[in-house]
Amino acid sequence: MCAALTLAVAQEQQQADAVNAAGAAEPQPDDSKLFHPLVIVSRVRGLCEVINPDVGSFVPAVNGKAYPLGTVVRTGADGSAVLSLSARDTASLLPGTEVVVDRGEGDAAVEARVLRLMAGQVAFDLRDNMPEGAFTIETANAVCQNVAGRGEYQISKDGDNDVFQAATITGAARIVGPHYHIPALRAANTVNIMTEPNRSLSRLTSVSGDFVIVLEKGIEDPVEYGMSPKAVVKIWRENAPVGGRTIVATLVVSPAGLAQHRFAYAEGRTDLATGELVTPKEEEEIDLPVLLSDKAKTEAAADQGGAAEGASEVKPADEK
Repeated sequence: MCAALTLAVAQEQQQADAVNAAGAAEPQPDDSKLFHPLVIVSRVRGLCEVINPDVGSFVPAVNGKAYPLGTVVRTGADGSAVLSLSARDTASLLPGTEVVVDRGEGDAAVEARVLRLMAGQVAFDLRDNMPEGAFTIETANAVCQNVAGRGEYQISKDGDNDVFQAATITGAARIVGPHYHIPALRAANTVNIMTEPNRSLSRLTSVSGDFVIVLEKGIEDPVEYGMSPKAVVKIWRENAPVGGRTIVATLVVSPAGLAQHRFAYAEGRTDLATGELVTPKEEEEIDLPVLLSDKAKTEAAADQGGAAEGASEVKPADEK
């Protein structure tokens, strides 16, 4: 019996040694680097799966395990997880999210990372002093560069259209898309970008905060416009039937629903461009599109009628 007990203890020790050896063989995070060499998946809740680029099939994520760059991580409808990119930088995956973290193409002097967001929503908690070019978020229709601080980025569907929303809470980001870019989203700025499947139309809407958008205008100087909540930019794209050159038309609409800029151009052609800056003659002529109830409309009409009647009763001084 003593021999059997000794054998059992020896087998348990061998298993423990094997586990420890496997953990020691796995590369450990280096806090002296800007980012970990691997991505650590932690705080796993519900369904969370990973697909290693060398394996090719999804398997359940192991809580606290470090995975190589290029690993796809996805959460189920009830799942969530946190990706540790460094000792100070994390990305929290909400339910129904799919991402991959890979090595970026930044400056050789800067160690860079890129997170490709395929679906769902990610809440980032990054250092505010992230070096320029160090962290990028890529989606199918827009790229967020120089991402820093806290922010939330989401991909969703509106019918067949892709909808990307970028919200900088305390951080910053530069948004780049076809025929436009936003130099800097700052704290409390949110932009919503809808793109049709064939990119024939992009619609950018300012949800919160004020920021500048730069719109391409062929080889001419670009148009800069200050976006404020409810301002909209629409960009249409079509290939010319002859030659296949891309024709781009842009419309900028103010929060009041009034056209501010409209122009069109052919890529690479100086002689095929037209546009205008739409400026109201008198600011008081602008009627804000306020939706009134029937009762409010009746009261407003009565007020206007009363004001007109009162004005008619006022006689010039020489008639008194």
